[in-house]
Amino acid sequence: MKNYYRKSKGIWKTKKSNVMNTTIVNFMLESGISLALFTLVYILFLRKETFFVLNRFYLLFSVIFSFLLPFVHFRLNSEMPSIMLDEITISAKGYHNLLQTISVYSSVFIAAFEKSIQSVGLIMLIYIWGTIIFSFIFIYRLLYIVALIIYNEIEVINGARIVKMYRDISPFSFFNFIFISKDYAKSKGMKEMLAHEMEHVRQGHSYDVMILELMTIIQWFNPFIWLLRRSVRENHEFLADDGVLKPMVSSAAYRLLLLNSAFLQQPVIANNFNHSLVKIRIKMITKIKSSKTAALKLSMGIIVTVALLIVFAFDINRNGIQNEKAVNKKIEQVVNEQQKSTQTNQSAFKKVDQMPQFPGGDQAFIDFIGKEVKYPDDAKKSGIQGKVYVTFIVNKQGKVINPKITKGVSPSLDKEALRVISILPTYTPGKNKGKNVPVQLTVPISFALK
Repeated sequence: MKNYYRKSKGIWKTKKSNVMNTTIVNFMLESGISLALFTLVYILFLRKETFFVLNRFYLLFSVIFSFLLPFVHFRLNSEMPSIMLDEITISAKGYHNLLQTISVYSSVFIAAFEKSIQSVGLIMLIYIWGTIIFSFIFIYRLLYIVALIIYNEIEVINGARIVKMYRDISPFSFFNFIFISKDYAKSKGMKEMLAHEMEHVRQGHSYDVMILELMTIIQWFNPFIWLLRRSVRENHEFLADDGVLKPMVSSAAYRLLLLNSAFLQQPVIANNFNHSLVKIRIKMITKIKSSKTAALKLSMGIIVTVALLIVFAFDINRNGIQNEKAVNKKIEQVVNEQQKSTQTNQSAFKKVDQMPQFPGGDQAFIDFIGKEVKYPDDAKKSGIQGKVYVTFIVNKQGKVINPKITKGVSPSLDKEALRVISILPTYTPGKNKGKNVPVQLTVPISFALK
């Protein structure tokens, strides 16, 4: 149902819960699909290219865009002939409740699959617990880094704070801190290692890491966030290696240094000299620079961005009406004609301060329609399906009057939709400026055979 604010506490609680669940699930799906597409484009087209800076911006854009996408909407053709309720889908085998819409299928579902669809509450509980667990892991890793800073000696070199530790560990950095083993502080190759970590600090890679860590907490169930996270860290190492090699550092000596440091450990949350990417880092160091024409592959990211905006952000059909000017014009014309012919004492309102309330709330309305509507046998046999729009008025006393077919499919489907709307129980009347008023509503009932 539409998210109208109501004064009734009971209905508000139900509405708030439904809206919250819908919002979370919508965020998970849209953000997850966006991450998947951007990650696939990167792995298939960009990962092996040497445009490290462009790849970094592409990966960061992918994460930020995927996070914001579910909250971005551009409304088109939003003017409606009357107040439109959520679509209700009916078929021959009854119905099950999926979020705020009744969706029923005539084919036989596997019991476990059907149960999982209906158990939205269980899915949400699992998601929330997973988010809590990964949040605690993230906080633990942060506290571990803080403890290393507090309990070890610190020396400032070239604006960076060098933390010297009494343990064998490969150098790593976290924001403006570089962590090294005190025993190896003057060992051969430490200068190059420090230069590598200084590149991480100079380029601000820890900010990228933090964004990915937070996104991982939200999208922990999505395998593509883990691939994207590894890709970002991998690209950081390419950027730092490239920055070290540009000054007069021997490529051969640097590759040998990578091999020697491959067996040391470092925290997961930090940027580090090793990061278990030695083989691919050596390969990228020796790789011939990509041609400028290869940068055109980034256009794949632009295509994905535009496609995602069209599919998810443009609000073309949010209320169940087909986005066709001719159809909308026809529906509005029919409704206006019916309104003129069926008015009793005064015109029905299409916008009010307080909407009419179905007994038990919006979910009870959906349940009522789903249980009462029967898929006509003749329509099933003939394979007829489609969407029937029924317009009706809730008068000052809360009675449902003047139900009319705004847009029909077939005589039997139209008749069944009209029959059920005609037996709706008494509403709590709608109000405008504190007075009971008649309100015109339209509900789409979709008959579907699968």
